Amino acid sequence: MTIEVKEKLTLLTDEASDAVFIGRKKGLYQKYGCDAGLYIGKINEPVSQSQVLLDSLTPHAIFICGARGSGKSYAIGVMAEELALKNPNVGVIVVDPVGVFWSMKYPNKEEREIKSLAEWGLLPQGLSNLKVFIPDGMKKKVPKETFDSTFSIQPSLLTSEDWALTFSIDRFSPTGLLLEKCLNKLETGYTSKEGKYIKGFRREYDIDDMVHCLETDAELNSKERGFKQDSVRALTSRLEAAKSWGIFSKEGTPLTKFSRENQLTVIDTSFLDDNVTALVIGVLARRLLAARKISTRQEAVKKMEIDSNTLLEMSIPPTWLFIDEAHTLMPAGNSKTAATDALIEYVKQGRRPGCSLVFATQQPSAINSKVLSQIDILLAHKLVFDDDIKAVLRRVPAIMPAPFKQPDFVKTIEIGTALLADRADETSRAFIITIRPRMSQHEGREAETVEIESSLTQEQINNILNEISFKKVENEKVVPIKAISSLVEIMNVKYKAKTKLSAVLDFLETKNCVLNPEYVALNQLALTDFLVEGKEDASLIKEENTTEDKTTNQQGIIGSGKQNQANQIAPEKSLLGLPIKVNKIEANSLIEKQLRKSLLGVLGEQEKLSEINLVWIPVFKLTFDSSFKNESVNAIAFINSLTGEFIHFKENKLIESNGLSLLFDLNAVESKILLSISKKGSGIQELIRETDFNSVKIKNALRELASKKLVKREFKERKEFFYLNTNIELPSSRDILLSSLNSKIAKVSFDATNLINERFSEDNLNSILNVLWPKAKISSTEKIYLPAYQAMISSKQGKRKIWIDAFTGKLLKSVRLLH
Repeated sequence: MTIEVKEKLTLLTDEASDAVFIGRKKGLYQKYGCDAGLYIGKINEPVSQSQVLLDSLTPHAIFICGARGSGKSYAIGVMAEELALKNPNVGVIVVDPVGVFWSMKYPNKEEREIKSLAEWGLLPQGLSNLKVFIPDGMKKKVPKETFDSTFSIQPSLLTSEDWALTFSIDRFSPTGLLLEKCLNKLETGYTSKEGKYIKGFRREYDIDDMVHCLETDAELNSKERGFKQDSVRALTSRLEAAKSWGIFSKEGTPLTKFSRENQLTVIDTSFLDDNVTALVIGVLARRLLAARKISTRQEAVKKMEIDSNTLLEMSIPPTWLFIDEAHTLMPAGNSKTAATDALIEYVKQGRRPGCSLVFATQQPSAINSKVLSQIDILLAHKLVFDDDIKAVLRRVPAIMPAPFKQPDFVKTIEIGTALLADRADETSRAFIITIRPRMSQHEGREAETVEIESSLTQEQINNILNEISFKKVENEKVVPIKAISSLVEIMNVKYKAKTKLSAVLDFLETKNCVLNPEYVALNQLALTDFLVEGKEDASLIKEENTTEDKTTNQQGIIGSGKQNQANQIAPEKSLLGLPIKVNKIEANSLIEKQLRKSLLGVLGEQEKLSEINLVWIPVFKLTFDSSFKNESVNAIAFINSLTGEFIHFKENKLIESNGLSLLFDLNAVESKILLSISKKGSGIQELIRETDFNSVKIKNALRELASKKLVKREFKERKEFFYLNTNIELPSSRDILLSSLNSKIAKVSFDATNLINERFSEDNLNSILNVLWPKAKISSTEKIYLPAYQAMISSKQGKRKIWIDAFTGKLLKSVRLLH
């Protein structure tokens, strides 16, 4: 699709990666860069083909529309897929009314899309953090492979209006009024016809309790003041029918099961009628909004003094709610469903508490205008009806170039392509985007008995591997044969194929690629340049024969590195560590961007990145007993063996303490005195009171600390004071962040030669903790491993190493080369 547009296209751009942002403010970008940017596609205009990243750090109301088969559900899948991979700090809930999202746990198996993924630099990949919920009443009727858990709703969560809209009865009719009275009695209590008092249920009642109240309450069945038996029977009949929906129980499913960090939840409602699906979504949206309002306030005051039931319902992260077929839930005009009011409130009030809504429809003209007025991002695929096109054009949250306003343009948008409009000031106008291919499988319910792994022939797998491998060589110029071998292994395992590495290498030779024992190169010049550069760089690496393990990161992008010169593949280890979430290409861009910001030398010479390799840093995991209020409490802490500091996870960053590494070189007396010196300065007498050491010990220790330039001495009013000459910030033994890495640990595999040597020994840990926390006692020490990209930086001033951690993509502490 080639359309000439006169209006200039300007967007918030990340120059290091040539990617543009939609939905992200400039100030937020300056603070967080590309963090949690969702890669949804590329600009499809002559002026640009940049990658398009969607902001996920702030809440959004995103409207996706398009005719059947135009790609709107596919676009929902791409956004949900990206959130599941790129932003572990939010909850993601996809309400699936047609049963097509459950298969996202499997890699994409469509041949055409696999080829397309290769062109985009991606690989097929299933989502390991996907959890599919179906109605509790359906669990015996649905194949176990297609769901993970069931859900139910407490009837007490429904208002009288919810029931009335679901049952299609007038709320103010006799039956509607009967229903409202029944709900009030269930909450407050009632007296039966026999004179027995039934205590109020508050929250925990089911359909049978509702029916029992209708049939036995003295007032409701009174001949003088009650309701006609026809009304009672009519409502009882509807409630009995509601039991067959399989969605109600006394306990219900806690909200924290649906919305939790680093989980993509699919609520499959394809078994339910539209009015029941609307009921489920209405209750869900209302609960999410209420929970986030409370969570936001608790986060603001940093208090969690609530009971366990409230915690299960209210302690949820910022949440993205995805809804397909939205026109059935919030129709235009005066029509309403049980979801309408809840979704209107969700989108109107959700921005502040962190509630995002992504909703899609094939009928934009049939959507409630109160919801459409709140959108800040629009994605419009092909539309064929004039009313729908007009409805979209009225709601575009950006300047629309004249060519895009023509009805014929919207009617001819290609499948997988869309018109994107963004309300952000940084975006000058609407533009055309091509949605990236899905890495996970997009499946319909009819396919649930088909073997999901592969329906491709061996020849098709061979062709796909040949194309992916050649595309990789084209992009990277020089690729280790080990990386090609790993790619063949991945595809063989996923698709039960038997492709041989030699066959792929033979194909690459037919494409005029150059092979040597370790590498495949696009041509001889590329290989020669690479080897010359590699020999020069090899002298800078402290660890000899370093081999970077080929790794497929969670985005499915292949990274590759150099093998050792002996061409020996090191034995692979499978140990506990943090998974790789940032690939080598992304790490390279981050480092180059960092270097462009700083110039060194008199002549302003910029530092240069001369090498980057994937390495694994040992981290000590300490389990220790800590006394609190005369009780022994089991706790966990992590110490980076490279920096000697506590390391923890907060706000999608790995953060380290300041000062723990100093204690490794000090004795117990020196350590305790160093930690006792206040930031305002301490005198000898104060240190005696603080440490119980005599003045001789203290003065000797201070002399040593001063010689190591850790403290300095000053005189005030003829009195001697000592001050810290360095910044020390260490946690308490009760700091909840100490154990924050524990939930992120997974099994990881890597080559033994990629392991970084420890700079700080675990032998000192027990004595150091005793100084820091006198009542702490280590019960066990083990190692986990942190993936990081070790970069060699060169300038006229010398050489230094820096590390980008491969888990979050953030800069770790810089350590200069030791010669």
